[in-house]
Amino acid sequence: MRVRPITIGLMMGWLSAQTPPPLVTISQIQTPQNLATGNDSSVLHGQYVRVRGVVATECAWHRHFGVSGGPTSKRCSIWLLDTNPPYRGLQIRRQNVSNLPSGFTELVQGQFVEIRGTVGYFQGEIQLNVDTNFSPLILNIGVPLPPSTEIELDDINFPNGSHNMLSGEQWQGSFVKVRNLTVTGVQTNPLRISVVDANGNQGLIFGEFKGLSNNYPVGTRLDSVKGIVLHFRPSSGTPMYEICPWADSLMFVGNPVPSVSNLRRNPVCPNATASVTVQVDVAGSSSDPITEVKLYWSTGASTTYTSIVMSQVASTSTYQATLPAQPQGTYVHYFVVAKDQSGDTVKFPRFEPQSYRVNNDGCRITDIQYVIPSVLYAYNPSGRRDYLGSGYNRLDVANVPGVVTASENDLGYIHIQQPGASEWAGIWVVTTSQMPNLQIGDSVVVTSAVVDEYFGLTRLRDAQVSRIGPASAPISPTLLPLNLVYGDTQYAATEPYESMLVRFRHSNTSQRLTVVQRQVSTQSPHQGDYRVGMDASDPLKGIRVLAGRQTSNIFSSLKVSYVNDSSWATTDGLIDPLIPLCVVYDPTTQLDSLQGILTYQWNFIKLLPRYSPDLFNVTGSSCDLSSSMLTDNALPMWVGPNPTSGLLRLDAPVELGPVKVSLYTLQGQRLIEETFTTSREWDLSTLPAGTYLLKANTDRLLGFWRVIKL
Repeated sequence: MRVRPITIGLMMGWLSAQTPPPLVTISQIQTPQNLATGNDSSVLHGQYVRVRGVVATECAWHRHFGVSGGPTSKRCSIWLLDTNPPYRGLQIRRQNVSNLPSGFTELVQGQFVEIRGTVGYFQGEIQLNVDTNFSPLILNIGVPLPPSTEIELDDINFPNGSHNMLSGEQWQGSFVKVRNLTVTGVQTNPLRISVVDANGNQGLIFGEFKGLSNNYPVGTRLDSVKGIVLHFRPSSGTPMYEICPWADSLMFVGNPVPSVSNLRRNPVCPNATASVTVQVDVAGSSSDPITEVKLYWSTGASTTYTSIVMSQVASTSTYQATLPAQPQGTYVHYFVVAKDQSGDTVKFPRFEPQSYRVNNDGCRITDIQYVIPSVLYAYNPSGRRDYLGSGYNRLDVANVPGVVTASENDLGYIHIQQPGASEWAGIWVVTTSQMPNLQIGDSVVVTSAVVDEYFGLTRLRDAQVSRIGPASAPISPTLLPLNLVYGDTQYAATEPYESMLVRFRHSNTSQRLTVVQRQVSTQSPHQGDYRVGMDASDPLKGIRVLAGRQTSNIFSSLKVSYVNDSSWATTDGLIDPLIPLCVVYDPTTQLDSLQGILTYQWNFIKLLPRYSPDLFNVTGSSCDLSSSMLTDNALPMWVGPNPTSGLLRLDAPVELGPVKVSLYTLQGQRLIEETFTTSREWDLSTLPAGTYLLKANTDRLLGFWRVIKL
């Protein structure tokens, strides 16, 4: 007998209501199973418990709160503290998509609360996954936080910064203080401030909370830092214990270093006859004024820099210098170093040199995207993805021509490409207003825009776009070998093709490609990813493909039939109901080739097909037309009057039993959802005029209608 999931949930809620789970301490939850063998999960892992503690951090402070819609965020954590160390702090994590449990996101610092949940573990961190059926029980208010416990960096990490679980695990989730640190590096997206203590031990201050800013340039001396200890064990890379202040007020700065910002140039896109004026804003303190600002510059792949002393503009905080004109095509890269009276120096930018490429034709996509990875890695040897950004970042550009390779009518997002260029030629364009009339193959000019880096992806933001007309020739996809993206992270190799229209096929043209992984990851940002490759026994030798999901930070097409799960039909956007819904399988789904926009999302290289024809000759997918979205009338239900100015009546044969109905906007926003039998009336008079989509389904049948509201 089949039991509906909702019935199970209600039954579990009823049972748990009758038998409260055991009350345990934070220390009991944080006690690891066996550190000697590397097992740092809780001895209570998987158990359903109650726990009490003082609220130390609030949901609204958490870096992930609001990334998916404020209180409905999929991720929201608070930290509870107990009074006595060690093992006295605990992360309480909420992962659901609705604002449950009631009252959780409203908890404030200083409340003493009791919370129910299941003990879990994620990337090194023991946590309590909150039970969404039970609101927090507030036992007291205005309770002072337990004071921070002073520790040393080598109490939690080895000198090289990697975690020392035997001594560090006891401080996981606790509120601690570390003294006498110096900032050695700053990274963003997310914020990571590398520090070292007087003995050379390395550590990391992490921006787990929104209240921590990046106003701590390299060289900043911190008298002390207070924060929550977070354990981070990535699938690859260095595991470590991180200190997470929830506000800048927990960062106690000693002798300040120069403040450097707003590096800019004029002109932004110089030609071969133009010298370039570089300006930067630099400020010191009254007791430690600025004594020198230098501009360092070089050309091509050289990392031998020439220095120029920058002059102060009148009595302002602006300093400037002039770079000489360079021949057509020259790549120029530069940075500044500011020095104060006490000898502290700051290099800016922190991550990579600012740069430009001389072009007599003006601003071009190939120049905005162009970087020399060897230069950037030499500039900062750690060579993370952060160091592959545009040298035009944060600068205004004008009159950038291109041909549309993706539009709002297919991929859902605008991409343009420079004709005739085989590398560095594509870019994502975010316009100030929608452009539904723009089509693939249109020739356009971006008359104005700001270049920025969206989590490592270069784009033209706040763009004004003018359509010229059909291009003389459409953009042909660039054929790439699949080993270019082996392991998803070949950033230097794939950077020249970022946002370009590309195509993949088997290296042996007589063979077909295969879906080598139906679901690459269960992590929320990657749940829709499937991988297409050449060898099912080596799934990393392939490209991640994403379709059917559109959220505030996950971008893919709703015009592509081929997805890795049928749930994407109405989850994270509404897939076009006029196309079949096809689920791919490994290794039975095969295809001749595939194409789309090469992008970078959530730390991985991915391909975004624009519509179903971007996947050529697909076989072996599940396209069950009885349950697909191909037809509008698979379910015999009357909907009318349609069009309507107010009431909409739904009539279904009694033999169908309960019918679940949902009304969506064309952008996939669900407005109404309920279940009825036989008949139902909706009052749509308050809805704006336009076209809506009505979905109706029973256990066996599915139907879609376009509803027009007058």
